[in-house]
Amino acid sequence: MSFFTLNHKQSGPFAPILVLWLSFVAAGLLQAQTSTNAEPLNLGPTLSITNSAPASTNALSLNPQPPAVADTSTPKIAVPTPLPPQLPDVRQTTIIIPDWRVFAALMTLASLGGFLLYQSGLIRAKNCGQSATLLVVGVIFGLIGYWMGGFAVDTGGVGDAHAALPQPIPGRSALDHELGFTAMGHHWGIMGSSGFFLMTDDPANNASALLFLSQAVLLALAVATALGASLERSRVLSMAVFSFIIGCVIYPLFANWVWGGGWLAELGREYSLGHGFVDLAGAGVVHETAGTLALVLAIILGPRTGRFGRDKKGIPGHNMPFVLLGAVLLLISWTATNAFAAEDPLTISSPIAGIAAINTLLAAAAGLLISYLLAAWQRRHPEPALLCRGLLGGAVASCGCSAFIDPWAAFLIGALAGLFVQGAFSFFEKRRIDDPSGAAATHGIGGAWGVLATGLFANGTAGSGLNGVDGSIRGLFLGGDWHQLAAQAIGAATGFVVVFILGYAFLVLIQKILGLRVPLADEAAGLDWPQTGALGYQGEAEPENDSPVKS
Repeated sequence: MSFFTLNHKQSGPFAPILVLWLSFVAAGLLQAQTSTNAEPLNLGPTLSITNSAPASTNALSLNPQPPAVADTSTPKIAVPTPLPPQLPDVRQTTIIIPDWRVFAALMTLASLGGFLLYQSGLIRAKNCGQSATLLVVGVIFGLIGYWMGGFAVDTGGVGDAHAALPQPIPGRSALDHELGFTAMGHHWGIMGSSGFFLMTDDPANNASALLFLSQAVLLALAVATALGASLERSRVLSMAVFSFIIGCVIYPLFANWVWGGGWLAELGREYSLGHGFVDLAGAGVVHETAGTLALVLAIILGPRTGRFGRDKKGIPGHNMPFVLLGAVLLLISWTATNAFAAEDPLTISSPIAGIAAINTLLAAAAGLLISYLLAAWQRRHPEPALLCRGLLGGAVASCGCSAFIDPWAAFLIGALAGLFVQGAFSFFEKRRIDDPSGAAATHGIGGAWGVLATGLFANGTAGSGLNGVDGSIRGLFLGGDWHQLAAQAIGAATGFVVVFILGYAFLVLIQKILGLRVPLADEAAGLDWPQTGALGYQGEAEPENDSPVKS
């Protein structure tokens, strides 16, 4: 039996329907071939079959309007359309997809939960409630300072810098006031001056709002990192004021020089130093800045009482699972941040989010591995805090270069970051610099190494057009010259010096006005109740010299 033969017993009642459907299709094809002035397809409420005047063949018409010349003698068959009339026309439906920068910002903001667990677990139980409160209050005060003035200082002149790009970003032209000067024929951008209180010339203000969101979450990350060095001995109010200053002045000033079109970004165009200072996802702007501020805090506050006693065992944290879980959450957040940074057309000419994410994970893994081997070589236990410092140090280093390097280079960079971080932590301890969260070593040293690694290991596959310079970024070890490394070294050194001086000056001023350290009695009894009026763990006994807060 032929393939096209219909067996009535097998086909049942579907045979007449199939024949009718095939006749409709054949009629439609015939009309499409014979008609020279075919009308566009119009999905209407009815489906009509008419007898065409010039042709004797039945034709399929999807036009809901009656024909111009109708033969009254010709029967008409009206068939309901499968699409109900009340349904909207799918051809006119607009699907709105949220901007990817919103999701990237939320992923970065999620790292605050990791910091809360990580820092709380590294300190004693009697202070964990105060430390969590300190982090949240500090971040909020920092965001307020960034909204009031930091955003203008940071990105107030970004429109001038991006106007020279092949495809300027819509809406950023409203932020076009960069203050600077010209010396010896070269321009030096210092700070922006438009966008205070997020007020710009952008009518919709959405582009400015997206830029504010993407930058504000990085500031929150920097504030949370820096405050880790002040735990178990600092006043909440004083740290809140310092966080406000970080968000309003210190952080945005350095960020403007790197990402806002300032002079560090212009080292390539003005002085032919590669692409100028390059920082993919904040190894320098965020992490090195935060680590430097953590170092300043640890120096001015002094060590915790009993931190460097005769036993030299230090002060152990109260919850190691918190520490490990916090480190994992931070790794997830930073991996996503690096991946989204590799999608930014201002940074990467061709998006390579996958390689950026893989390089972040490899760098973090290498940092933990080298820390584990270092502990075994020193005949020490692989303490969770030690392993997490290596893990986070490798991830921090990758934030400066993850989209510019090969996977093997990411592993090597992470391993070296693990060594540098552990060495810096021991160096600070020997000089009695008490940093409970290890932020100065993990973020300061790891971040500085990350930006230097770009000038050494960049493979030349990405970064074309970055900072207005043609050609991709190539490091010294992979066919490049010393120019890019020089720009990276200048940026890293400048960031440390400027942030240290500003942070030190403002902290001394706050110390004279408000004071920085809590009373010795409160430090000994625990800071939860004296500083917040609540206990982190309700099973603990309340201090005798304090009364409960009346509701």
